[in-house]
Amino acid sequence: MDILASLGSPPPIAVLVAALLAGCVRGYTGFGSAMIFMPVAGAYLGPKAAIGIMSIIDAVMQFAMLRSTWRHARWGEIGPLFVGYVAGLPVGVWLLTTIDPTPVRWVTSLSIVLVLTLMLAVGRIERSPGMPATLATGVASGLISGLASLGGMVLSLFWLAGPSHNAGVRGSSVAFFVPASIISMGLLALAGIYTSEVFRIAAWTILPYGVGIGLGALLFDKADPRMFRPVAFAVIAAAALTSLPLLDRLLRG
Repeated sequence: MDILASLGSPPPIAVLVAALLAGCVRGYTGFGSAMIFMPVAGAYLGPKAAIGIMSIIDAVMQFAMLRSTWRHARWGEIGPLFVGYVAGLPVGVWLLTTIDPTPVRWVTSLSIVLVLTLMLAVGRIERSPGMPATLATGVASGLISGLASLGGMVLSLFWLAGPSHNAGVRGSSVAFFVPASIISMGLLALAGIYTSEVFRIAAWTILPYGVGIGLGALLFDKADPRMFRPVAFAVIAAAALTSLPLLDRLLRG
């Protein structure tokens, strides 16, 4: 109780519930936590605080996931993706601190819905993408990660569209964002995103987030493998729609 008292008042219950659900999605799919957490936390706390909190709790917990997922990662694609990510990330962080994020959220969310619709219409591509497409995906992921912490959505679409099996999608997502999160946090720190309030709320949210990751990982091991892609697509669609600024007032209750 003394520890909780030292943390001050808790964030809104909706933020804590969002952290729990985000952890469940991350543990099951290997991605998607920001897709769940950012719309809710951003609506209550503002986008800058939300992205700071998300980066802290995810960086801490993803190391626990790496132990069981790294061997399934598609390392040949992770390298070029990471190069593109590093190129796009500083631009996204700079935009976060200089422009109104609302138009960007509209464009990002609607673009994701469009790409997802095309994927469902065309189906999987049974061959690995070329280097230009891989690098471009990395740049887009870095840009959107810095601006809205939704870059994982871009990468998940990339892997789900290709020949990766379920464990490959999950393992690649986890493996990619271990080094990516370190760089991202450094840039966010330079941009002044990390305040005492961000760390305080991160301390509140990391427990439900960690519990959610454990539940999601258990579900991945026990659930029917045929459910993985439908669930992943549903997560992406729901996240894109809930990221629309139109829903901010509803999310605040």
